Amino acid sequence: MLLENSSDLIARLERTQLANGEPVDLAHLINGQVLAVSSDALALYSRADAVQDALGNGLLSSVALPEGVRLSVQDDGFIQQHRAGYVGLSDDYVLLITLNDVQLFASKSDALRNQNELARLPLAH
Repeated sequence: MLLENSSDLIARLERTQLANGEPVDLAHLINGQVLAVSSDALALYSRADAVQDALGNGLLSSVALPEGVRLSVQDDGFIQQHRAGYVGLSDDYVLLITLNDVQLFASKSDALRNQNELARLPLAH
């Protein structure tokens, strides 16, 4: 019997809205944390219900995207594909999820070479 193993770090995706009406993609990570991807920021939460907590309970870390970098909604979301630690975003941006960080790059090429990083969100707490 073959066992099905996956190297995906994202267990499932959820598309929703923040309290202010802004769209957000929630990537439920295999460690139970939730990575929120919006048009202008990345945020890490301890659990999914913390995303809507107005007081910020459960927010572990966040980073604003640099000036001039904005993600647009494509096919009803920001996250277009994911496999292992690779996350393809709208507008050809790429996230790499490693053991310690989430890194944002402008392209697959930059991500593969680990160069020209645009933003970094720490995962270790």
